[in-house]
Amino acid sequence: MLAAAISHPLWTIRSAQLTGDFLSHTLYQSFIGLAALLLLWRGAHGQKRLLWWPLLVGVLTPLVVEGLKRATRLPRPDGDPSGFPSGHTTFAFALAWLLTQAYPRLAPLWFAVAVSIGWSRVEGHAHFPYQVLCGAFLGTVIGWGISHKIARPPSGASVAPVMKPASEEA
Repeated sequence: MLAAAISHPLWTIRSAQLTGDFLSHTLYQSFIGLAALLLLWRGAHGQKRLLWWPLLVGVLTPLVVEGLKRATRLPRPDGDPSGFPSGHTTFAFALAWLLTQAYPRLAPLWFAVAVSIGWSRVEGHAHFPYQVLCGAFLGTVIGWGISHKIARPPSGASVAPVMKPASEEA
């Protein structure tokens, strides 16, 4: 009886939507907070250029995303004309890129979180897959632009990740 109830299509759809909602909101907001704290901490401890990154990503990403949403007016699965690109995904991938620059050893974790957030937008029926994929690409480009073009180190300095190799830390 329980197995029949759990395998019912409505149960499966609803549990997928709840999972998508959790990842889409709770994980997303937690990731933003954690990323801001980690970048500010690293910035306060020697990498001053990182102090600007949370502010820049918080201003540039919504401007670019909202501009594209208004220009394209491509629909979400529910018909709302604000589907392209996925703002959650764009923001998550921009943060994943920036965190990778500050903490390169944890790059798989940062991008796994960003992918989970993007997947949750499709799973929760908030976006079509192409809107999430374009958001991932756009977020990566925004993150790269912030780290390499806008808030770059002084001329002549390297733009390599800011974390020292393990051999130099000892």
